[in-house]
Amino acid sequence: MKVTRQTAFRTALLSACFGVLACASSALAQSVTFEKPQERGYVAPIIGANTHFGTVRVLGYKDAHKVREQLGQIGATSFRDYMPWQSFNFPPSGPVLSKSGRLMNFLPQAGLTPMINLGLANSGVKGGVPPVSDSALEVFEDYVGKAVELTQQYDPIYEIWNEWNMYIGTGKPQPRIMGEGPKDDPRSASHYVRVAKVAVEKIRQVNPKAKIVVGAVGDDEDWGWAKAIVRDGVMDGADGLSVHLYNQCSANPHDRTAEEMIDRVEKLQADLRQVRGGTETPLYITEFGWPTSKGTCGMPLDTSAYNFAQFILHSATIPWIKGVWMHELKNISPDPVDRESNYGLFSYEDQAKPAACFMGAAAELVKSAESVEIREPRPDVFVARLVSGTGQKIVMWTKGDWVKAGYSTSAQPVKTQAMCEAEGLAKANAGRIGPAPVILDFSTQDPVTIKLGEVQQ
Repeated sequence: MKVTRQTAFRTALLSACFGVLACASSALAQSVTFEKPQERGYVAPIIGANTHFGTVRVLGYKDAHKVREQLGQIGATSFRDYMPWQSFNFPPSGPVLSKSGRLMNFLPQAGLTPMINLGLANSGVKGGVPPVSDSALEVFEDYVGKAVELTQQYDPIYEIWNEWNMYIGTGKPQPRIMGEGPKDDPRSASHYVRVAKVAVEKIRQVNPKAKIVVGAVGDDEDWGWAKAIVRDGVMDGADGLSVHLYNQCSANPHDRTAEEMIDRVEKLQADLRQVRGGTETPLYITEFGWPTSKGTCGMPLDTSAYNFAQFILHSATIPWIKGVWMHELKNISPDPVDRESNYGLFSYEDQAKPAACFMGAAAELVKSAESVEIREPRPDVFVARLVSGTGQKIVMWTKGDWVKAGYSTSAQPVKTQAMCEAEGLAKANAGRIGPAPVILDFSTQDPVTIKLGEVQQ
């Protein structure tokens, strides 16, 4: 290992503290070595953002060209939007699309894989809030078939309903259901499974090769509802389960992080393996994000930005996470206080927030890599290695700004930078790791050792 001022300091400190209990906390030094990489068959996850071209409310999505430009800026390979049930009329001749015209105009311009959410309650159809009756379900099935017929040329991923477990679609929101929910509650798992199975079968009839995800599971304590729908067969004929991840209102600010989301989705996968007899479930994170609203649950711009980068980097190392869609591309109103209006990577006026740069930089890293791996040599300190071409990049970060760590390397990197430093959004401090990822470029794929130590004052 190359001897630096930092490693010399660590050696002296360890010698001085040998056998002294008072120095135990200072003597935390771990190292991680990345050997010459092997072929891993790495496939980058789909990376996308939520948009709102399919809804009746415009919500700021007026300029298709601008939105396409913004999606490119964040490194997106997909976008997620809605073609709601209520966008169709149902004359005797069959379903007719009467709304969602902006989405139909955007689809041929996007040049990206669409994820189209099918569903949302329809108060114009008897029993359509939601479609739990036989008659309403027949109309819903016709709508699904027509929606697929109209959009299949764009090779979309279809998603069945949105957060069924949280809200029936109209009226005052009810108290959250726990677990699978009672049978007399239309939000219960059993009702969703029935509707999802009808939709999956209809999509397969119209387009047998379509990719379909089910669930779109909203806030779900201990994943009780998600486990129930999987237990009851919702995955039959589907390609994956979609879930939503948020934590901006967690009581402990240290849990409002990307790492908390990763921990939670890993627990879901472990629970689903038990439900499915060891079978792994492909997961699609179709909403995740942190609002930058002022007031309760709002996040600082820089914290939100670091979280996006960390989530993209970490999720890319988990092969059963097939795609991630941040919520959402731009703010949906100019109100600075309303939480729902401020999830965007861009403002309502289309100005980029810091998170746009960080998500874009992280997306480009994982999309250009040929292999990706991650280690956690010290709690809440992460070291990832991304290999491409003849070189490799070591990317390091801490869970949050309350975690302090220093580092030294066994080889001299050809370049060291903080993510988005060129945009003036971060700064690389020699030998220090923080929540803004630090990127070390090495020109070869030779083994590299990273040694962690205390932050030098």
